[in-house]
Formats: sequence, structure tokens, C-alpha cells
Amino acid sequence: MKLKKVWKNYFRSEVLKEINSPVNGLIRVVTVFNKPRLMIGGMIQSGGMVRKIWEKAILKIVKEEVEVSKALVIGLGCGDCAFEVQDNFPKAEIYGVEVDKHVVDSAKCFFDLTKVKKLKIAVDDGVRFVDKAVKLKKKFDLIAVDVYLGHKMQIKFKTKSFYKKLERLLTDKGLVIFNHLFFKEHKKQAQEMVDGLDKVFKVIKLQRTASNLLIFGYK
Repeated sequence: MKLKKVWKNYFRSEVLKEINSPVNGLIRVVTVFNKPRLMIGGMIQSGGMVRKIWEKAILKIVKEEVEVSKALVIGLGCGDCAFEVQDNFPKAEIYGVEVDKHVVDSAKCFFDLTKVKKLKIAVDDGVRFVDKAVKLKKKFDLIAVDVYLGHKMQIKFKTKSFYKKLERLLTDKGLVIFNHLFFKEHKKQAQEMVDGLDKVFKVIKLQRTASNLLIFGYK
């Protein structure tokens, strides 16, 4: 095969699957540089830069010597955060909450999600799952929240009530990490989230990525 043809195939984007979901609307699994990406609302929701964002987040807490034996991922997607938790905390139990069954099915088929061995998946609304976990007095060392639909995050994930429930689910040295977009109008929204979290958590730390802001809230 000629080199020119090899490079052409490498850069070619291909649609692997399209689903009309009652939850998320049009879901597309596409290849970019021969790697799968999940697209919802016209934005990449899993794979590629999303994996890099969570790699950066988890490496930060590794450097801080945070111990994670039980993690909760709200907005599991195709498992970007779950993979990073497994890679860095191989003994950790991981609970993943994903509202859309079609996303979970795509993750298993195209993103090797079944390779996250200690992952328990709940197909459920994130707020509803948190409410149930609080009632059951569950505890987690790490809670990761990544709940965008395209460019939008539902208001229910931005309330003081929700933040307080997350805080109640944390162990004494636990922390929450929010992944928030950080460009144009999203900068103001990110600041509002930081201000809200600052009223609930003892310590807030921030970390920039290319177009996102990682917000760390420590109990």
C-alpha cells in the first residue's frame, strides 16, 4: 500500500454507529485518527481530549497522595474517567452512573468498557442516584462529575442542594471533581459553579485544560 493512501486512511473519519436515543437524541460513534469517539449534541463526549482531561485530573490527585478505594463517576459516558481511576488505583471499586443505556452499550462495543474490571454500572439519573446513595449512607473517596449534553449541563447539577449531597457521600478525606467547559459564556458559568462549591467544601482547587476547567472540592 502506498504511503499516501495509508495517511489518507489514517485521517479519514468514519461513522461506526448512529442511534436516536430518547434521552440524548442523536448519538454517533465515529473514528478520529483511527480511534473511536462518542458524539452527542455535536460535541465529542468520550475519547480523545476527554480522556486526556481525566488523565490530568487523576494524575493531580495521585501526586497529592490521595487514597482511593471507592470511586463514583456521575456521567460515566464511555469510561474515560473510569479507565484512569483503574490505571492509577487498581484496587479501587468504581461505580459508574450513566443516564443513557445506549451510551453504555456503545461504550462496551466500541470503547472496551468491559476491561474496567471493578466497575459497577447503574443506568440512572445522576441526581436520583445520589439521592438514593445518601439515604443508604454510601461513602466514596472520589466523586467525579461529567454530565454535559453537548454544550449544556442541566441546572440540577449546579445547585447547592446537590453539592451538599455530594459532600455527604464523601469519606473524611474525600473529594469531588467537576469537569466544566471553559470558553466564551462557559467561563461565567464555571465561576458560578466555583462560587457555589466554595460554600460547601473546605478547599477548592482549579486546573485548566485546553478548553475545560477542572474544579476540585475537598471535604
